[in-house]
Amino acid sequence: MKRFAAVLIGVSITGLAIPNINFNNSSDNNNNKNKINNKISKMNQNQNQNVKKVLISGASGFIGNALTKTLTEGNDEGNVNSKNDTRYEIYKLVRKTPTSMYEIEWNPDKQFIDKESLESLQPDVVIHLAGENILGIWTEEKKRKILESRTKGTTTLCEALSSISNPPKVFISASGCTYYGSNVYEPVDEYTPKGSGFFSDVVEKWEQSCDPLRKRNERILNQQQQESVNNSTSTTSSNGEVEIGPSSPSALKPTRIVNLRIGLVMDKAGGLLGSMYYPFLFGLGGVIGSGKQYLPWVSLRDAISVIKFAIENDQVNGPINVVSINPATNYEFTKTLGNVLNRPTIFWIPETPLRYILGKDMSEETVLSSQRVLPRKLLDYGFRFQDTNLTATLDRIVNEKK
Repeated sequence: MKRFAAVLIGVSITGLAIPNINFNNSSDNNNNKNKINNKISKMNQNQNQNVKKVLISGASGFIGNALTKTLTEGNDEGNVNSKNDTRYEIYKLVRKTPTSMYEIEWNPDKQFIDKESLESLQPDVVIHLAGENILGIWTEEKKRKILESRTKGTTTLCEALSSISNPPKVFISASGCTYYGSNVYEPVDEYTPKGSGFFSDVVEKWEQSCDPLRKRNERILNQQQQESVNNSTSTTSSNGEVEIGPSSPSALKPTRIVNLRIGLVMDKAGGLLGSMYYPFLFGLGGVIGSGKQYLPWVSLRDAISVIKFAIENDQVNGPINVVSINPATNYEFTKTLGNVLNRPTIFWIPETPLRYILGKDMSEETVLSSQRVLPRKLLDYGFRFQDTNLTATLDRIVNEKK
């Protein structure tokens, strides 16, 4: 029973190729020259593109792997939110000795990062997705790891970024829509106050861990305000010319900080759906608890599109809810997935055994939690979701439709 229940727990608060030019002799030299010139022209076009260096932590994870592939290959055709004139160079934070120039070593547990390599790279964008998996028995040690893997890693990264000579233009950090609590049945958005519970506290401290970059932003803004005052005060020199105070250094620019309050990301490759797919496929799916609890789902491709949208649009700032516009109840989700797979969903898992098997805290903050979260800010920014209908989304994913 414990093994079966664990399978159902999927709540998450969560890669420029140089052309291969053939220089072999040919009977048609002009044709060869034309081919080479065409390839060189394409290389020059790539060089003239807007290139952004993107540093990612958690790049090998469920979301990070898909994001890396999308940014590298640009395989998000049909994404109406994307600007296609940008090419991304991907660099990764790794917890091992780097094996290529595209890797930078770090150890968030020991609050270590290779600052020299970070200074040399000077990334334009940093995307922070790393964090301890929440699955497992929630001992006090496990809860400590869940919290510290998020706060230590974020603090270490933000302190290092704020110390280099040219910090990134944007810092995007994963967070969780559990910020609003685990007993949310009425609609909430980014302007709703913090809720209560373990995950709510984790998210608050997680987002506060970006403070080293926020404090640097405050110092820059204060300095710019002071220099503006100085510039408004002019004096007359001995030769009668007007002297203006020192100008503000253009190199000092604040870093835009975005906190992704991510919901339940849907794809067969991982997350909630990855855990539930085979049990449901074998006819073992069913409603959990009352079935009335809301699931803040979002498709993987929409989650990736949100991250690209945050990179490319300067107005995106602060916390944003990465969830669908149509949250579904556990009952609705269960029946929809069963229908899409053409499988029965006759099983029912009562609340009492879940609390006994998983513990009161873990059960109420995961499988029994309700989060009716809406993406108000994304809609205000003009973001357009590709997947808004749960049935169509699950059908596309599980039946591998494009």
